[in-house]
Amino acid sequence: MKSVKKSDFASLVKYLADDQEKNERVAVTSVTNCESIDLSAAVIEVTAVQGMNTRAESDKTYHSMFKFLTLENQQGNR
Repeated sequence: MKSVKKSDFASLVKYLADDQEKNERVAVTSVTNCESIDLSAAVIEVTAVQGMNTRAESDKTYHSMFKFLTLENQQGNR
């Protein structure tokens, strides 16, 4: 039986922020509930906080919020 690997927050952010040479990908990223609004600094902060959590045995990367705009909303915000 294959064991389930716990997620890696830094890898998740890298995957989400990578344009993967596509025209339609993540247009905007934002950081909340961190000291920094810089994505790279936030990854360091979140990873450090996760490392301080010694009680949790489950996956510590579990909460993300995604907002998918319709084409009409995207064009209206320009």
